[in-house]
Amino acid sequence: MFREHARLFTLVQFCTDIALTILAFAVAYATRLHMDHLVPEPVGRLLNPELLSLREYAWLVSIGIVWWAIVAKALGLYRLTIKRSGWEKLGIVVASASLLGLFLGFLSFALKLVMSRPLIALFVFYQAAFLCGARAAVALHGRSRSHPSRVRRNILIVGTSPKAHEMGELISRYSDWGLRILGYVEVGPAGNGAVTRDLLGSIADIPTIIEENVVDEIIFVGSEPRDLEGLDDVLAICKEQGVKTRVAADFFPVKVSHVSMEFLENVPIITFSATPDHAFALLVKRLVDIVGSALALVVSSPLMLFIAALVKLTSRGPAIYRQVRCGLYGRRFVLYKFRSMCEGAEDVLWEIKHLNEMDGPVFKMRNDPRVTPLGRILRKSSLDEWPQFWNVLKGDMSLVGPRAPLPEEVKEYSRWQRRRLSVKPGITCLWQVSGRNEIDFQEWMKLDLFYIDNWSLLLDLKILLRTFPVVLMGKGSR
Repeated sequence: MFREHARLFTLVQFCTDIALTILAFAVAYATRLHMDHLVPEPVGRLLNPELLSLREYAWLVSIGIVWWAIVAKALGLYRLTIKRSGWEKLGIVVASASLLGLFLGFLSFALKLVMSRPLIALFVFYQAAFLCGARAAVALHGRSRSHPSRVRRNILIVGTSPKAHEMGELISRYSDWGLRILGYVEVGPAGNGAVTRDLLGSIADIPTIIEENVVDEIIFVGSEPRDLEGLDDVLAICKEQGVKTRVAADFFPVKVSHVSMEFLENVPIITFSATPDHAFALLVKRLVDIVGSALALVVSSPLMLFIAALVKLTSRGPAIYRQVRCGLYGRRFVLYKFRSMCEGAEDVLWEIKHLNEMDGPVFKMRNDPRVTPLGRILRKSSLDEWPQFWNVLKGDMSLVGPRAPLPEEVKEYSRWQRRRLSVKPGITCLWQVSGRNEIDFQEWMKLDLFYIDNWSLLLDLKILLRTFPVVLMGKGSR
């Protein structure tokens, strides 16, 4: 069960949702068709444009369903978790249905299609209703599975430590999946662990426990390295009895956010990851970076050429400033910005370094004498950073991510601060929208790690939306 069950359940749910979405459009079309006969003529004129045949909408609805599937997947509707909040799922269903309606409306407007607006509204309503109804039905069915009369999967836990009982309590939360804790078994000889009502014996007693009870699975939960000595005996007994065995992998001393099992040919490898590990969502993020940066470069090219000319005319030196920064896992790359300082500014940094207004290895100064008059305007409006869209298009950076640090700054990082290099740097980030230079260095680093630990496409979208007012007001810029 667990991940395999969740993967199968998610696949079935996805296929069911696609079928319900198609059904929702058919019902919406039928409803809209009957509205012509039920609504009086003056009001009926508001329903224009008139309906085409159902076949005429097939290609548009197909594109819409593909779009909806991508959005729903990106929002986490089909993320492989055993159990999520029902309200959270319903919220994602409604949000994805709304985005589907906006997409169809935009597509019909942009391509000047004959598409009935009430039909789109009905389609969105029925799709959200059908998908929410399906999830409510699944929830009710899950509750019925927890009834004593239904078949359950009995799980025996090897371990009597507090961690083993925490595992038992966690599994008990999924009783609606038919999971039930049969009892606990001591890792060492009988009598060494705490005596509890559900203690069934020691490892040596497992064959007898299996004979006298229905045992579907055994989970080994170690609390310290020496507990692993009993794992060989458990695996041997379970292989002999044909009982599925699982090992809880949280007995390792290092705590990480994600643990997974992979295989290199026939060699099992346990993978520990403290960075985002959602391949599809990361692919969507990269596609958004490519499309977003390309559009930004095309749309802003006249303004960028104008700014470049102003930089050249108002001070000596190149219009584009190139600086080596650290990217993903410390990879060096050249970052591009409009030059906002006088030429040779880095050579005189040592003269004013004692005036640094930011703690840590970062140099920030509100009235830096090296900044040109035009440069102050560019920095205040963040226009100096627009050439970084080229870095995003190349793949060195992302639209959203921690700020790219200098190699000299990275050398002075504490060990925990280096984890901010585990994702691509970005043009905007939580630090950018939370006050920028008004935040001290330690809090800045914590914001970056919070972003990494809680990353999602929705979080990226929120940061992008919050960036616009922050840039317009010039909050925290120096």
